[in-house]
Amino acid sequence: MSVYAVNRICRDALHDLVFREAVKRDPVTAIVGRDLSDDERSALLAGDVAWLYEHGCHPFLMSYLTRWELFGLKPIVYTERIRKAHDTRD
Repeated sequence: MSVYAVNRICRDALHDLVFREAVKRDPVTAIVGRDLSDDERSALLAGDVAWLYEHGCHPFLMSYLTRWELFGLKPIVYTERIRKAHDTRD
């Protein structure tokens, strides 16, 4: 698994306008060349930040995705999912 690749996608969404627009248009194609496991790819495309968080992805970096509602992540959706994951960790 490459948690780094997921974290990098989040960072690139913030800093790389071309990448961000590609994710908005076609998220599957935009992340095709990224070094992701099948599970990571599925979770990211589904906006399953709880699963990603539980597998080591950084919640702050993933929150960048909400700014542009990438991978279906609106702020309220992200908050609910990450809080649920965080609560089960405690």
